[in-house]
Amino acid sequence: MGLLVDVVLQEHGTSNDGNTARTFFRNAEKSAEITGVNLNLIERFKNILMVMASGQDIDTNSFDEYGVQTAKLFISLYPWFYMPSSVHKILIHGADVIRYAVLPIGHLSEEAQESRNKDYKMYRRHHTRKNSRINTNKDLLHVLLISSDPLISTIRLLQKKKLQDLSNETKSLLNVMQLDETNLNSDCDVIVTLL
Repeated sequence: MGLLVDVVLQEHGTSNDGNTARTFFRNAEKSAEITGVNLNLIERFKNILMVMASGQDIDTNSFDEYGVQTAKLFISLYPWFYMPSSVHKILIHGADVIRYAVLPIGHLSEEAQESRNKDYKMYRRHHTRKNSRINTNKDLLHVLLISSDPLISTIRLLQKKKLQDLSNETKSLLNVMQLDETNLNSDCDVIVTLL
């Protein structure tokens, strides 16, 4: 599979990142064969992570039931392995976090935080006065506060994504405003709309 897992990279932490995880879950059968982890368990974790990262409205009752079933499967298959606290929090308490979160859970991820770095650079370059540091930082703070406000974020459409190659007949059956992330191409161009 060509994966470097848990390799320490100088000044970068470890080689465990989103690309490693995506490759691992994309090739679930091979991952199960190599690691000896149950294929069904890998698929269930993949589903949970995809739902959480989707940014869509999640049915918390179904998520709660699915998480508890996954936890029971984990415990029955690997009773000798201590369940990591991060896995426990997602499987057992994930539905409660999703239920009471102001934003969809996918907007609170590390990936979303990293994307703000690009926004920071773009806002600083194009949306600030450059006559003094104080004015630049003040303008930057204002635009970051506006763009990250939970109320405004839920009202406006932040991202438009191109659809996968679907037939026109299929596209006509989809409600584009409420389209599932599973029908979107993950490698598509993202257009960020600003206020």
